[in-house]
Amino acid sequence: MIFAANAFDHVLDSLHWHVFEVWHWEIPLPGVHSAFEGKGFGVTKYAILMMLAAGLICWIYIPLAKKIQTGEAPKGAFWNLFESILTFIRDDVAKPYIGKDADHYVHYLWTVFLFVLTCNLFGMIPFLGSPTASFAMTSVLAAGSYVFINVSSIMRFGWKSHLLSFAPHLEMPMALRIGISVLLWPIEFMGLIIKCFVLAVRLFANLFAGHMVLATILLFIPAVRGLGEGLEWTVTIASVLGVVLLSMLELFVALLQAYLFTFLTALFLGGVLEHAEHYAHEFGGDHGHGHGHDDHGRDHAY
Repeated sequence: MIFAANAFDHVLDSLHWHVFEVWHWEIPLPGVHSAFEGKGFGVTKYAILMMLAAGLICWIYIPLAKKIQTGEAPKGAFWNLFESILTFIRDDVAKPYIGKDADHYVHYLWTVFLFVLTCNLFGMIPFLGSPTASFAMTSVLAAGSYVFINVSSIMRFGWKSHLLSFAPHLEMPMALRIGISVLLWPIEFMGLIIKCFVLAVRLFANLFAGHMVLATILLFIPAVRGLGEGLEWTVTIASVLGVVLLSMLELFVALLQAYLFTFLTALFLGGVLEHAEHYAHEFGGDHGHGHGHDDHGRDHAY
C-alpha cells in the first residue's frame, strides 16, 4: 500500500510484486507477460499469498493436532488461543446451525474460516495484500461452499431426498402440493446458487472497498509533495493518523467477514440438510445414507 502510484496497485492482483511504485521498486513474478495492456498469466502475487496462508495454517495447526491426538493438553497462551478458535467455530457456529451431525462437517468450516481470516489479515501488512479483495478468489471460495453443501446432502441422504429438499414443505392436498412445488422448485434451487454468489460478493466488496479507502488516504501524501513543507507535514500526519484509525476498523472487518462467510456456509448447509432429512423421513429409503442416523451424535466432539 505504501506510496503506490494509484490505489488499485494495492488491491489488484498482479504479475509484479509492487513495493514502492513511485520509485519503480517491484519484483517481477514468473509468468507470461502480454504486450496487450500489460496482462498475462503465471504465478501472481495473490497466488503466492494464498500458498503462504495455507502454509502458515498448516505450520500452526498440524503440531496442535498432533498434541491433541496424543492426549496432551495444549499449554500456553499460543496453543490455547488457536485451539479456542476451533472450539468457537464448532460450538457457536457449526452445532447450533447444522445440528447433531456438525462434527462431520466442521472440518470444512474450520478450514474456510482460518483461510479467509489469514488472507484478510495479510491485507493489513505493508507490501503484502489481501487475496480476498479479488472477486475471482472469493468466487472460488463460494463455489467450494456450494459444492460442499450439495455433496454433503447427497452423501448423507441420497440424490432423491437432496433434490426434493428444494421443494417447499406444504401442508395441503397432494395434487395442489405437487403443482406448487413444481413451480417453486426452480426458484429454491436457484436460491442456493444466489446465496453462495452473494457470499462471494459480500467478502470481495468489503475487503476491496476497505483497502481502497486506506490506499486512497495514503495517496494524499505524495499528492502534496512539493507544495510546501508545512502542508506536506500536515497532510502526512493527518493521513497516517487516519489510516491507523481506519486500520483498527479494517481489522474488525477482517475478523467479521471471515466469521460471516463461515457462519452463512453453516447456515445454508444446515437448511439443506434439514429439508433433505425431512423428505428422507417422509419417503424413506434414503435416510441414513452415508453417516447413519444417531440421535446422540450431535453431542460428541472429537
